Amino acid sequence: GDAVDKVVGHSLRAGLLPLHGTILMVSGRASFELVQKALMAGIPMLAAVSAPSSLAVDLAAQHGLTLVGFLRG
Repeated sequence: GDAVDKVVGHSLRAGLLPLHGTILMVSGRASFELVQKALMAGIPMLAAVSAPSSLAVDLAAQHGLTLVGFLRG
């Protein structure tokens, strides 16, 4: 949440959006809200160490965002 907002906000101020050549990696669960933020920032892939929510999976699939869950080791 807040860390992603800071990254996207910094990228906006720096004129870097959309972030097409990036991967958003999070240390928690891939939520619906994180998928929304990735999509709005133009980030094509979201990877999380935990399980994605079912709403996150649905939204990612609808918009062609690659979603990786259980990214460990």
